[in-house]
Amino acid sequence: MPPPRRREDRGHRDRHQAPSEEEAPEKWDWSCPETRRLFEDAFFREEDYIRQGSEECQKFWTFFERLQRFQHLKTTRKEEKDPGHSKDSIPALADLPLTYDPRYRINLSVLGPDTRGSRGLGRNLPRERVSEFRRALLHYLDFGQKQAFGRLAKLQRERAALPIAQYGHRILKTLKEHQVVVVAGDTGCGKSTQVPQYLLAAGFSHVACTQPRRIACISLAKRVGFESLSQYGSQVGYQIRFESTRSAATKIVFLTVGLLLRQIQREPSLPQYQVLIVDEVHERHLHNDFLLGVLRRLLPMRPDLKVILMSATINISLFSSYFGHAPVVQVPGRLFPITVVYQPIEAEPTASKSEKLDPRPFLRVLEAIDNKYPPEERGDLLVFLSGMAEISAVLEAAQTYASHTQRWVVLPLHSALSVADQDKVFDVAPPGVRKCILSTNIAETSVTIDGIRFVVDSGKVKEMSYDPQAKLQRLQEFWISQASAEQRKGRAGRTGPGVCFRLYAESDYDAFAPYAVPEIRRVALDALVLQMKSMSVGDPRTFPFIEPPPPASLETAILYLRDQGALDSSEALTPIGSLLAQLPVDVVIGGGRAGASRVRSEKKVKIPRAFAVCQPGALWT
Repeated sequence: MPPPRRREDRGHRDRHQAPSEEEAPEKWDWSCPETRRLFEDAFFREEDYIRQGSEECQKFWTFFERLQRFQHLKTTRKEEKDPGHSKDSIPALADLPLTYDPRYRINLSVLGPDTRGSRGLGRNLPRERVSEFRRALLHYLDFGQKQAFGRLAKLQRERAALPIAQYGHRILKTLKEHQVVVVAGDTGCGKSTQVPQYLLAAGFSHVACTQPRRIACISLAKRVGFESLSQYGSQVGYQIRFESTRSAATKIVFLTVGLLLRQIQREPSLPQYQVLIVDEVHERHLHNDFLLGVLRRLLPMRPDLKVILMSATINISLFSSYFGHAPVVQVPGRLFPITVVYQPIEAEPTASKSEKLDPRPFLRVLEAIDNKYPPEERGDLLVFLSGMAEISAVLEAAQTYASHTQRWVVLPLHSALSVADQDKVFDVAPPGVRKCILSTNIAETSVTIDGIRFVVDSGKVKEMSYDPQAKLQRLQEFWISQASAEQRKGRAGRTGPGVCFRLYAESDYDAFAPYAVPEIRRVALDALVLQMKSMSVGDPRTFPFIEPPPPASLETAILYLRDQGALDSSEALTPIGSLLAQLPVDVVIGGGRAGASRVRSEKKVKIPRAFAVCQPGALWT
């Protein structure tokens, strides 16, 4: 149907036959694109709450169509009940409701062509249609506001129910009296999302929170931005290598440890921050241990800088004593009973390291859950695997099983996935369907997924380790520590009673080390020493590490860097060393590239290719 004619164009027709009030709605086509454009020109301008062509504009028209269907159905039923009912014939009162209408609760004014002197076609829109459109727009805004208030009320209830909620004032009071505070709490207590918000509410406007993994920076920034009802990327943002949502308005930024170290290299006093939160310090990554030493040196020069160390309840006294017996605020966990089931995998003598992981033990767990728990009972499954190859092996078999039973949706989770694919693990599964999330150890502490009731622990993890024969660092598979096993088990008991299936024997658990070996004591230190030299922090031998590395490892690293030409005879950084420090690759690879460029100038083009050979544990992550 063509768009409605303007009144001045309909004069001849109006003189002959003016449409009645009942006929007008039938002859008016709201679905016509030209009609909608005219109203958008009049109501959805740049200064309005809804802008023309925006996603919010599309949502309004969807709401408008549903509202029309509802009103038509309501009018039909009303006429059937009261056929003698007549409409108000006084034009001046046409827009006034006979009874109180909840849409007038909104705290927004809606301007239209008849109230602000609209230019162009908007001023010629039929008056009764303008009133109808404005009423629908008011209904839409009220509906959206009620939804926002409902989300806010739900968020407030969820935040108040977190274990850390009762300790917010205590954390702020302790921070006011001390420069360094240790906040210790089990994974899922809310410390990573709530502490930055407590600081923002207390008046701190420049807060940085470091995370050991990029996925944690992104997911936490999204969650905190959602909870604080701020525009994602404005007050709350993240900053990782090659990607950032940080702006001039950002007050809380989640960033990787490597990027903070790079900022320290540019501005050693970090004048842009009031508070630094170092999260997951218990994981004892090489970068974190180095950052703690840098901060301990920085604090006397920045008495106004506050530092919060956040850790799981693992070896807390070590961090407290390192910073002059800093006070500890310990947050008790909220853990429901968890049943531990040991199902050791029988070793096959014919198996070799080149073969893929056998997925059958994991499928048996899915079958056991299907047989014992009805699909109406909510509860998802989180499977801990050592690496991406293992995830791929189980994923293929689990998806085949899921397509057969129609009771599972299987999702991978690891750091190499895109942000959109990582976000899928947070979606709620349809009724009668469970999520099966196949994850590396990033779901152990860095990412919290709601609704987990079952956990499968393979007992394995891949960590960086030094290969003395190849003189390179590489990922190798190891048994986890008892502390890691408990962290994984705890994921099953956050929202209700859970079950943890351990695919190893109880005797294996008893043989696990109490804690994981700190990375600084098991990896080559070439890259660390190189970056320490580039940051001018002094002699690595006397640097105040929280736990010093083996002296032999430091000497080996210094000798190796001298052999590569990165350090001179006095252990000062050479031009080649400065170049190597900027490359996010292993020193062996970077040294080969830099050496080739030094010997033959025509090979210079190969230096940037080293960027493509990024080491998984590169310092500047």
